[in-house]
Amino acid sequence: MLIDSHTHIGKIQFEVGKNRVKDLPGKDLIVSLDKFKIDFAIVSGIEGAEFDAGFQLASKKMQVSQKEGLEKILGFVRTNINKVRALFWIKPYTEQLTKEIEKMVADNRDLICGLKAHPTLSNLKFTDKRFYPYLEMAVRHSLPVQVHTENDGRSDIKFVGKMASIFPELKFVMVHLGMDSDNSEAIVLIKETSNIYGDTCVVKHENVIKAIKECGADKILFGTDAIVKGIDTYKQYIPLIEKIKETFSEQEAAKVLGLNSVTIFNLPVSQ
Repeated sequence: MLIDSHTHIGKIQFEVGKNRVKDLPGKDLIVSLDKFKIDFAIVSGIEGAEFDAGFQLASKKMQVSQKEGLEKILGFVRTNINKVRALFWIKPYTEQLTKEIEKMVADNRDLICGLKAHPTLSNLKFTDKRFYPYLEMAVRHSLPVQVHTENDGRSDIKFVGKMASIFPELKFVMVHLGMDSDNSEAIVLIKETSNIYGDTCVVKHENVIKAIKECGADKILFGTDAIVKGIDTYKQYIPLIEKIKETFSEQEAAKVLGLNSVTIFNLPVSQ
């Protein structure tokens, strides 16, 4: 079983991230999953981005509200119910958690498997108090939190460590293991902190193997950022999949490549 814990769809009017994306069609993600025989995926909508690739706040008319973004991702999941589940990408800079939004999350708990926090694209330190209401909601609804990480003063590894200590009931998945780093700080934190996990997205293959060896096969999830680099995003991960299978036992490889996502995000996938 192969499960991608980190994929994206969505359309906005401004470019975001280091890949400067603004249009990731859901139909292309499904084509990609089928083409590369990915059994299941966890997806979030880039409509949750609040700042553009140059760290400029997008104008109000260019923003997609949390409600609209959530409605879009839920519609996508309903259409592809046997293939995907959603993360709710939060917008703590321009909006706040409302009773209406929490009710939407609660009413669609079968379709939503976690929250997505991107401190960089919210231009906020992950320790900022504006994240707290969302994390408190995550506790109430037993939702793990996927967090973008890079040491840029917003998404720093140490900030996730701080929040994991404040919210010990939550499971945090640090995607990228600290983008554009040697990943060592993330590996140490995951190894030492029971409620912090990591993923393989944009991590050098040798560092993924190191992370699994040092943190244990239970602590690392397969994730790719598909389809940020197009329908063929998975091509660059095929060697990693094979390396994981060659290096670790069948049981250990199965955990990293799928079972950890099932367990952490409570996915409706038979193990």
